Amino acid sequence: MTAQVQKALLTAPARRTAARILLSNAKIVAGLAIVAVFLLLMVAQPLLDATLWQGKGNIYDPQFGFDSSVTHPASPSLTHWLGTSSLGRDVFSMLTFATRPTFVVAVTAAAAITVTSLLLGSLAAYRKGWVDGLISHVTDAMVLLPAMLAVFVLGIGRSNEEFGAVQVGLSFGILYGLGPATATVRAAAMTVVAKPFMDAARVSGGGGMWIVTRHVLPHLYAHAAVQAMIGATGAVIADAFLSFRSAVGEDVGFGMMVYDGILWSGYLAGIAATPWWIMLAGAGGITLLAAAFYLIGVGLREALDPRARTDHESLGDQRWPGQLHSDRAQEPG
Repeated sequence: MTAQVQKALLTAPARRTAARILLSNAKIVAGLAIVAVFLLLMVAQPLLDATLWQGKGNIYDPQFGFDSSVTHPASPSLTHWLGTSSLGRDVFSMLTFATRPTFVVAVTAAAAITVTSLLLGSLAAYRKGWVDGLISHVTDAMVLLPAMLAVFVLGIGRSNEEFGAVQVGLSFGILYGLGPATATVRAAAMTVVAKPFMDAARVSGGGGMWIVTRHVLPHLYAHAAVQAMIGATGAVIADAFLSFRSAVGEDVGFGMMVYDGILWSGYLAGIAATPWWIMLAGAGGITLLAAAFYLIGVGLREALDPRARTDHESLGDQRWPGQLHSDRAQEPG
């Protein structure tokens, strides 16, 4: 049996096992369902512009729209499903528009956290010595630095073109990745490099890069994924905070929508109804999207715990694809 065929036979069942573990966790499924709703919101704007809102860009534009036929802010109606803002913009259009940059922030942060934690965590565990000491000291220092506050400081006085969604996500992801994420992945990597098969890989003549990529990293992917999802939750909240504190000009964000509602609640107190609809839309977007990534992260953490997976009878069913391939590769015969 060739090595390629053997690898395929080992990997396919392992992938099915991992998928079964993930989809059997209610938190992961719930988080993915919420993410799917927000993905639908992201594509809703162009679809509505081409159908129901065709030719009404002056009314439903999320940045410059204004409906002169109603008094603003207007409560939800058949014309404006989530009402209008104090400036006359359709709240549902604003919600769909704000979803895109926030989602970009979360995904970018998750990617940055994954790369940073895997790179530094595996490097510290494998090299040890002064490399491990340096990375550990940097990690300890970054744990004490609130990533959200640091991103806010970096973004003060900068326009969206200079410090937009991608920059916010990268900044938060790198800062969080250097702190809690790297500390967690490094701890898991230390456990991996202490296993007997690592000595066997070194004795067989494997180089450092080959050992790390084939025998260390596969055991760390799931841990990095958990940290990425938890970090994405913080990135959504950080983006909302930036939007709330910078709620001026033409930018549209969940935080700005909350700011608009709070501001006009004060102006209209005792004169007109409180514009609860825009606050609810903004706060709901922040809460639900953050909750989605948090549920996925918590679900992945539970799926990583063998004690939580009582549905599988053997140890082989409790390991992830990378672990199955790495461990079985050490078996004789």
